[in-house]
Amino acid sequence: MVMDKSQIDWDDRDQFEDDSALENEDDIKVSANDFERLLIAPSDWTVSTIYDLIGKQLQLDPAYQRRNVWQGKAKSQFIESLLLGIPIPQILLASKAGQKNSFLVLDGKQRLTTIKEFIDGKFLDGRQFRLKDLRILKELDGKSWNDLEKDAEWGDRLRNEPLRTTVLRGWESESVLYEIFYRLNSGSVKLSPMELRMSLLPGEFLKFIIAWTETIGPIHHLLRKRQPDARMSDVELSIRYLAFRDQKTQYAGDLKFFLDEFCQIKNGEFAADANQENYYQGLLSEMNDAIDIGIAEFGERAFCRKFSSGQYETRFNRAVFDVLVGSLSNNAVKQWVASSAGEMRTLYEKVCNAHPEFVKSVESTTKSPAATFTRFSVWYEAIKQATGVQLKLPDIK
Repeated sequence: MVMDKSQIDWDDRDQFEDDSALENEDDIKVSANDFERLLIAPSDWTVSTIYDLIGKQLQLDPAYQRRNVWQGKAKSQFIESLLLGIPIPQILLASKAGQKNSFLVLDGKQRLTTIKEFIDGKFLDGRQFRLKDLRILKELDGKSWNDLEKDAEWGDRLRNEPLRTTVLRGWESESVLYEIFYRLNSGSVKLSPMELRMSLLPGEFLKFIIAWTETIGPIHHLLRKRQPDARMSDVELSIRYLAFRDQKTQYAGDLKFFLDEFCQIKNGEFAADANQENYYQGLLSEMNDAIDIGIAEFGERAFCRKFSSGQYETRFNRAVFDVLVGSLSNNAVKQWVASSAGEMRTLYEKVCNAHPEFVKSVESTTKSPAATFTRFSVWYEAIKQATGVQLKLPDIK
């Protein structure tokens, strides 16, 4: 299906998306006791020292980092700030569990990546990194690190510039890191916990998901993204779909734990079985097909939206996504929709009108086991009555 992007409103996510079914701070289970053994160790390292650590004790594998939010101009001006000696926000690291001198990055990944790219001489996409659009050191516009390194003054200045760094040690629960991460990113734009999950749970499955969502497709159109989402909504939604469908883990109301556990299991399976990638490519292709069919059936402004009081809400609803895309990924249901245009939309509206408990399950406390079971069971029973197709419910406590 070819979508007319001119008809899509590319709104801010907060206006477009119902966040009641998103991962957020409510999923974090942490107490004051969890922070008692936390040790905070300030340590000012130089740019040269930090660069030497990257790729060794300090991992910045592109597969695990937040997507590239900074553009070339911002990166150049960050290097300019270092050359000018302007204080920059501290880098916050956490020692890896059981590895005293290996670190996770909680805050500052974009800054560290920029340092690595500039000294390596190229961006992650392979383009040459030359400074541009500098505000003060305009004489350095067009210069690369190779150029600056030949000038003792500029080269030494960058290498020896101190970076305020703090290392967290002694943490015992990953929830502590999630809590700190949320507090660091509690401003006007909240970041997805997927960024931290990339560091905490590295593995072949997450590498695969990141790579798969780099290709623009129906899931991006559904989320109104012209490119891979910097906040990784496309990654989180894909993993969420697979976790409910795959039924490797039981959903007990803690979305963060549910997705973490699923990713850990799949990382192990991907490492042990080379055929896993082909299998999950097939499942994700079915998800994309389901999204395309759903948009054709409901229309772009109605698909994956709540229906109440005779109209569709404007906001994308992940709880509705769970059940509609979950059912449309079944081949028999797809055939029914293809041969009976308009019937699924009519059925969905009837279910919303006749089952107030279904509407409630997608509009409040949508992450609870009861609400999750209700929306799947009510909708899948309606599909069975309309088509004779018995869909398997996810494993919900």
